Amino acid sequence: MGERKMDVTRRRSVGLLGSFPAALLSRRSEAQPRQLVLSSYFLGPTLVGKGVQLFADKATEGSAGTLEISLETVAPTMPFQMMAKASALAHYYATEFADAERVLGLSALPMLVATFDEAEALLRIARPYYETVLARHGQVLLATEPWRPATLWSTFPLRSAADFKDARFTHSTYVGSRAGWERTFVRIGARYVTYFDAEIMLASGYGGNLKFAQEFSHFTEIFFAAQLNFLTVSRAVFESLTQAQRQVLIAAGRDTELALWTYTRELLARDHQEIAARGVRVTAPPPADLLATLRMSAEPDVESWARAMGADGTAILADYRRAIGRT
Repeated sequence: MGERKMDVTRRRSVGLLGSFPAALLSRRSEAQPRQLVLSSYFLGPTLVGKGVQLFADKATEGSAGTLEISLETVAPTMPFQMMAKASALAHYYATEFADAERVLGLSALPMLVATFDEAEALLRIARPYYETVLARHGQVLLATEPWRPATLWSTFPLRSAADFKDARFTHSTYVGSRAGWERTFVRIGARYVTYFDAEIMLASGYGGNLKFAQEFSHFTEIFFAAQLNFLTVSRAVFESLTQAQRQVLIAAGRDTELALWTYTRELLARDHQEIAARGVRVTAPPPADLLATLRMSAEPDVESWARAMGADGTAILADYRRAIGRT
């Protein structure tokens, strides 16, 4: 008798559960946002906090609760070919992987761009090549993030190429060493030395600029190279999302990229004001003949990159120079 009562109670419980509206259970399930982690493999000075947080906020808010993006900072040691498998979303210094895909070294080429307008023209032309390479590695490009262009600090004014003759030169970061930036200056007579012996220094990125005002009395804005960070999404993850969620990521990437390029343009003007306020003489822009000499000295490295790239490298440079009116 007891077993019959338990059986009746069990059937009633099952019936009660079955009476819940299916739509209610479905909505409760749909209300749970898709969790995505954005891993930042950053190297050196970068707008990592501003850039990736801005993207995460835009994507999370734009998804109407269907996506939730969280951030993590990881050591920049992930092999490029593994990145899409390791991270749903990834943020990294593109040129770090130029050994794996030579086109990714494009933004670090010396004296190729002279303004942010030219840097954006180069990006427009190179973007399809970037996207093709990233697709081979299971990634979709959502946004680019420009570094502050590399520039010169010195203990004396730089008025012409002759001022580099026998001058002691260095660069301040690992980035410059890896890219071989010293070659441009050695070709016009500079001597490559350690940081502690230098009277001319090429500095890149955002870190430490104002600290250099204690050691150098002159600052020359040569726009040596405007490097890029990439923000990508794993293609496997991207294709697992709904069409609406994909469009949210694309729109958030587009808006973030626009905001970061605008911010970096404005940063240059603020930098000049802050540096001048510390008693450093700011030269921006420098003499045209100095820029022309540096551009000519850098050309062997630009052409070396193009030869290694083959037809694609030649096409990128030709299309870019045509776009900016420089032959």
